[in-house]
Amino acid sequence: MKFQRRLQPTANADLVPMIDVVFQLVVFFMISSTLISKTGINLDLPKAQYAQESVTANLVLSVVSRDEMYLGDQALTLADLDEVLRIHGEDYADRSLVIEADETLPYGVMIAVLDVLQENGFRGANLVAERADRP
Repeated sequence: MKFQRRLQPTANADLVPMIDVVFQLVVFFMISSTLISKTGINLDLPKAQYAQESVTANLVLSVVSRDEMYLGDQALTLADLDEVLRIHGEDYADRSLVIEADETLPYGVMIAVLDVLQENGFRGANLVAERADRP
């Protein structure tokens, strides 16, 4: 007499551990990608005693002079900045950015840059400074 098995062998792949690992990798890359936002321009940033850490935006504007500024890797003048922001303004959904400016930059140039940003709908800008040692 031949007995028949009631339980059939089944092979199931458990996907939960793999999904956990993939989720952890996604979180890791999301966090680490926001930490990499340094441009290749040497600026003498102004020093401030009460400088605070702030959340960095993905968009960095480095201002060297009225005729030399960089939006990310793109070299611009003040007029070019206005044109680029008018054309590609919708691409910058959060409408905030980080401004790095040289310590010797005239005040009028900074006001002109801020005017261009406000005309194009930017709602905020973080100014970068180095923390000075308090006496």
